[in-house]
Amino acid sequence: MVAMATGSSLLLLLLLLLVAPPFSSSAVVRPGRFNTKAVRSIINRSAKEFLKDRAQQGVTDFSGRRTNDDQLGSSAADTYGAFIFELSVGTSPQQIPVIMDITSELIWVQCGSCTATSCLRYTPLDTTTFMPDLSRYVGCDTQYCQMVVPGVQPKCNSQYPACRYELDFYAADAINPTWYTSGYLANETFNFDTASVAGIVFGCSDDITLPDLAGSSGFLGFNRGALSLVTQLQITSFSYFIAPDDTGSNFVSWNWDEDGAPAAVGSRRKSQSTPLLAPTANQNPYYYVKLTGLLVDGQPLTSIPAGTFDAQPDGSGGVYMSTTLPVTYLKEAAYNALRRELVSKIQSQGVIPVDTPGDLYHLCFLTQYFANAKVPTLALVFDGADATMELTVNNYFFDLPDGQTCMSILPSTDVSVLGSLLQAGKTMTYDIHGGQLMFQTAAGVPARSPVPLIATLLIAWVLGLQTLL
Repeated sequence: MVAMATGSSLLLLLLLLLVAPPFSSSAVVRPGRFNTKAVRSIINRSAKEFLKDRAQQGVTDFSGRRTNDDQLGSSAADTYGAFIFELSVGTSPQQIPVIMDITSELIWVQCGSCTATSCLRYTPLDTTTFMPDLSRYVGCDTQYCQMVVPGVQPKCNSQYPACRYELDFYAADAINPTWYTSGYLANETFNFDTASVAGIVFGCSDDITLPDLAGSSGFLGFNRGALSLVTQLQITSFSYFIAPDDTGSNFVSWNWDEDGAPAAVGSRRKSQSTPLLAPTANQNPYYYVKLTGLLVDGQPLTSIPAGTFDAQPDGSGGVYMSTTLPVTYLKEAAYNALRRELVSKIQSQGVIPVDTPGDLYHLCFLTQYFANAKVPTLALVFDGADATMELTVNNYFFDLPDGQTCMSILPSTDVSVLGSLLQAGKTMTYDIHGGQLMFQTAAGVPARSPVPLIATLLIAWVLGLQTLL
C-alpha cells in the first residue's frame, strides 16, 4: 500500500515530498505517499444531502469532550469526508480500502462472512471483506481491551475469548436510525511496500449499520489515541492536500520512524504555522489549534466575544481539525458575527438571501445573482507569527444543483471544527513531535509519484460535502 524509502534514498525522498515539507532523520524514516483522484458525482450528491438535510437541524454540538462512548470514534463520523486507499493487511496480504480519519482512533475493517442470522450489515454486498486468522484475536485481559472499553468488564467466555467493542457514529432520533459498528479486536501484520509491521491492533467488525462507506471497508484511525495508526506506527508527521478542483492531484503522506525516534521537520518557504495544542485529560485526542479571530475583507470581526474559541477546563470548546466532516462549524457567537457581516456586504449589492421558513442558520443565495456579486474575502487568524489562512470563496460557499449557493460554515453550541472543504487548496502538515500545524497554499502535486509502488486512491464524500469547482 505505502511506498517506502530508506534513509539512503535521499533523492527519492526529496522528490516524494515536492509539495509537503521535507523531512529528515538520523534514524531510518519510512515515508509513505498516496495519490488520489476526485469522484465528482459523489461529492455533488453528498453536498446536496448535507446542506439540505443536515444543516436544517439547527445549531449542532460537536463536543470535543472525552467520554467512554466516543473516544475511539470521530464525533463527526456520521459523514464520510475521506481519503480512501488500499491498506495491505496480513502475512498473505489482502488489499482493504479504508477511510483515513484524523478524528478517529480505532482502525477497523469489515471482517469475515455475514449471513442474516449471524450479523447485521447495511454495506453493499460487494464491499471488500478481510478474512482474518481467528487465532490472532486480542483477549479481554489485555491492556488494549481496556483501552476500548475502559472500566468495563467485557463479556468473554472460553468459546469466544476475544475483546468485543461497539462504536456509535450517529445517535437515533425520530427519523434516523442509530449507526454503529461492532466486532472484536485482533492483531495482524500491516504491509508498507518493503516494510511489514507485525502486531498492529485493529477492529474486525461483523455488524455494520452505517448505510454507505463510499466503497471502503472501514476506517483508519489517525488521531493521537493509543490505538491509532499514528501511535502504533509512531508516525512523526503527516501531510495531505485536497485539490480545489478536478484538475489537481490529492494526496496523503506520512513519515514514521521504525526506531521510534522523532523525525525532524524542516520549514518550507511560504508556509505558515501555528502550534498544535495537546488535548487535555477531558478532551478527545484530536488535533487542536488556537483560532484567535476572523478577518472579513482584511478587517477583524471585533464583534466576536473574547475567548469564544478557547477550550474550557471541562473539555468543551476549543477548535480541532477534521478530514471527515466536510463543512466547518464555528461557535455560535462567531458564526453569528460572520453571518451578519457577510449578509450585510452581499445584500448591499442587491443580492438577497433566500428565505427558508423554519431554517434560521442556513445561509443561501440564488446562484444566478450570487455569481455576479463581489463576495467578501475571509481569513482565519491562528496563534503564531503571521499565521493567517487566506480562503477562497469556494472554501466557504458551495453551489447546489437546485440553483442555490450556500455557505458551508454552520453554527455549533460547543466546539469549533475546521472541516475539509475549508482546507481545500492547501497542503496541511501535522508535525506531531514538533507540535506544529503548517499550512501552505499549493497548486497541487505531481500527477505521477516517483516512488516505485503506488496505491490507487479515491477522495469521496458520502453524506458529506466537498467543493471541487
